[in-house]
Amino acid sequence: MTSSSKNAGSFWASQVRRDVNLACRKLLVVVGVIADEDRRVAHHHELVSAKGWAAGRARASGPAARARLGLAWPGLAARAWPALAGLGLGVLALGPGLRRGFLLSYDMVIVPRQPFTAALVGLAGGPPRAVPSDAVVAVASRVLPADLVQKLLLLSVFVLACSGAAALLDREPWFARLASGVFYSWNPFVAERLIIGQWALLLGYAGLPWAVRAVTTGSTASWRGAGRLALALVPAILGGFAAMTVTALAVLPAAILARPPGAGRSPGQRARAGAAALGVLAAGSLPWLIPSLARPVYADPAGVAAFAARADTPFGSLGSLVMLGGMWNAQAVPAGYGGWWSVLWLALVLAALAGYLAFAVRRRRWPGLGIAAGAGLVIAGMGITAPGRDLLRALGTSWPGFAVLRDGQQFTAPLALVGALGAGLLVAWAARPRVTRAASRSGAAGRSGRAGAQVGRSGGTGAPAGWSGRSGAPAGCAGDDVPAPADRAGLAIAVALLLAPVLLLPGLAWGAAGRLRPAWYPSSWLTAARVIDASPAGGKVLLLPWTAYRRPAWNGGRALLDPWPRLVSRPLIWNDGPLVGNVQMRPDDPPRGRLAAAIAAPGPLTPALAAAGVRFVIADGGPGGGSGGSGPAGYASRLPGCTVVRTAPGLVVYRVPAGRAGW
Repeated sequence: MTSSSKNAGSFWASQVRRDVNLACRKLLVVVGVIADEDRRVAHHHELVSAKGWAAGRARASGPAARARLGLAWPGLAARAWPALAGLGLGVLALGPGLRRGFLLSYDMVIVPRQPFTAALVGLAGGPPRAVPSDAVVAVASRVLPADLVQKLLLLSVFVLACSGAAALLDREPWFARLASGVFYSWNPFVAERLIIGQWALLLGYAGLPWAVRAVTTGSTASWRGAGRLALALVPAILGGFAAMTVTALAVLPAAILARPPGAGRSPGQRARAGAAALGVLAAGSLPWLIPSLARPVYADPAGVAAFAARADTPFGSLGSLVMLGGMWNAQAVPAGYGGWWSVLWLALVLAALAGYLAFAVRRRRWPGLGIAAGAGLVIAGMGITAPGRDLLRALGTSWPGFAVLRDGQQFTAPLALVGALGAGLLVAWAARPRVTRAASRSGAAGRSGRAGAQVGRSGGTGAPAGWSGRSGAPAGCAGDDVPAPADRAGLAIAVALLLAPVLLLPGLAWGAAGRLRPAWYPSSWLTAARVIDASPAGGKVLLLPWTAYRRPAWNGGRALLDPWPRLVSRPLIWNDGPLVGNVQMRPDDPPRGRLAAAIAAPGPLTPALAAAGVRFVIADGGPGGGSGGSGPAGYASRLPGCTVVRTAPGLVVYRVPAGRAGW
C-alpha cells in the first residue's frame, strides 16, 4: 500500500470515528432532552391538574365518567344540593316559626280559610296589591291547612333563591355556586322584606335568577324560548305586581343584550328577543294589570316621602341601598344590623361587586344584568332627592300604578343578584390553586446546556430542530409551571366569603331573632266572621279603629295588617292607608276616603253608616279606641241605635239598623 493510500485510509478512518463520535454525542443529547422532557411532561401534568382543577373535577364527575363507573345518576339528582342548601337556610331563618300556627308580621297576613270574593281578583276594594297571591293561598288552603301553605311558600323562597343563583354559575366549582346561593338568600334585602311580611315580593325575588337564566341560555324569540321564560316567571307571576315589576327590570335588558349559544346578535334579532320577553311579561301581568286599569284608585302623594329609602347604617341612605338595606320602615331592620360593625358587610358587598366587574363584566357574562342593577339603584335612590320625589309625585298623579316606584328599595333586587354572582366568582378565583415558576428547572437547563456545549466544541448542533437548548422545552415555551405547595390564604378567603353573609347578619336567623313566631287566630274572631257572613241582613262591614295595622295581644303584640278583610266575605270598608312615622296615608279606595271624614269628625256615626250601606261594625283591639273611649267597647257612644251582635276580649261586633235605602 502506498503512502498516499495509507494517508487516505487514515483520513477516512478519522472521519468515521469523528462521525460516530458525533452521532453518539447527538444521541446522548437527544436522550437527555427526552429525559428532561419526560420530567417536564410530568410537571406539566401537575400544572394541568392545578390549572384545570375545577374543570377536571367537573369532567371526573361528569355523565361520561359516572357512566363508566356505573353511577350515571339523573341530572336532577346532581343539581339537588343547591336546593337542599336553600332549604337548610330557610329552616335556619324561620326556626321556631316552622311550628304549627300562622306567622303574622306587618303585611304577611294569611287566614285559615279566605273566602272567594271579588276583592280576591282585584275587582273590589283597593289596589290589586295581593293579586293573584291571595287567590293562590285561598286555593291552596282548600287542599292543605293554611298555616302549612304559608310555611311551604316561605321555604320555597330560600330554595328557589339559593338554587337559582347557583344555576347561573353552573360552570364554576360547587363551593362557588354555594357561596352565590348563600349571598343571594341571606342578605338585608331578604331579612327586611321578610320581617315586613312581603312574602309575595320575595317569591318574585327568588325566581329572578331563573328568569335571567331563561333569557341568557337560549333565544327568547321562539316558542320554546318564550315558554322557558314563562315557566321561569311563575314565582313572579304568583307574587303579583311588585314582583313582576322588579323582575321586568332585570329580564328586559338581559333578554335584549344576551348572547345565547347559536343565536344571532343583529339589532333585529335583539329587538325580537326583547319584544318576546316583553310579551311574556305583559301576559304574566294581566291578573293585576286588568283590575288596576279597570278600577279607579288613589295614590297619596305623601307616600313618596314616607316610603323613600332611609339610612339603616352609618353610611347614609345611598350607602344603605348599596348594602341591600335601606328599608323605609325602621321597625323592619333585623336585630344587630346597622351599627358601625356593619362596615364588614359593606366590605363584603364591595368585594362581591368588584368580583362581578372583574370576572363577569370583562368576560361579558350575563350582559344586561349590570345595567338592570344600576337602573334599580337609581330608582331606589329617587326618593332621597328632591327632584326625584317631584318626579315620583308627577308619575303617581298621571297613573296611580306608578306608586310601585315609591318603595324604591325593592328595586335593588337585581343588585343583590349581581352581588351574589360576584361573590361566587370571587370565591372560585380565591380557592383556585395558584401556579408558580419551578425553581428546579435550572437543573434541567444546566444539563442540556452542558450537553450543548460539548456538541458545540465538536462542531455539531446542540439539539434537534425545534428544541431549545436553554430548558429542553419546545421552542417558544416560557418554562415549567408547577402548582404551589398550598394556597391557604386563598382557601381562607373563599371560606370567609362563603360564611360571611350568615355570620354578619345573625338577625335573620331563628325566626328573625324571635320576631317571627307562630300564632293562632282566636276562636272568637273566626266565630264572629261566620256570624257576619251568615246573617241574612245584607250590607257592608266597617272596620274600626280607622287604622291599617293592629298589635293584638294574641299575636304577642307584634304589628300586623288587619286580617278582617280576609276573614269575611262581605264588602269591607277600612283604612288601608298605613301610618308611616307621623304621616297618615289616605285610603287608596275613593269610597273609603269619603267615609273617613265622617269617622274623623266627632258625633254619632250611625246615620252616616246607614246611608253608606254599612250593616256591621267590627271594633277590634287596634291601637287606641277612637274618640268614644279606649278599647273596642268605646265606640258604643258613637253608634247609637246599634246592637251588639258579638263580644269577646278585644272584639265587639255591632249591627247597624237599616237605613232609608233598605239596608
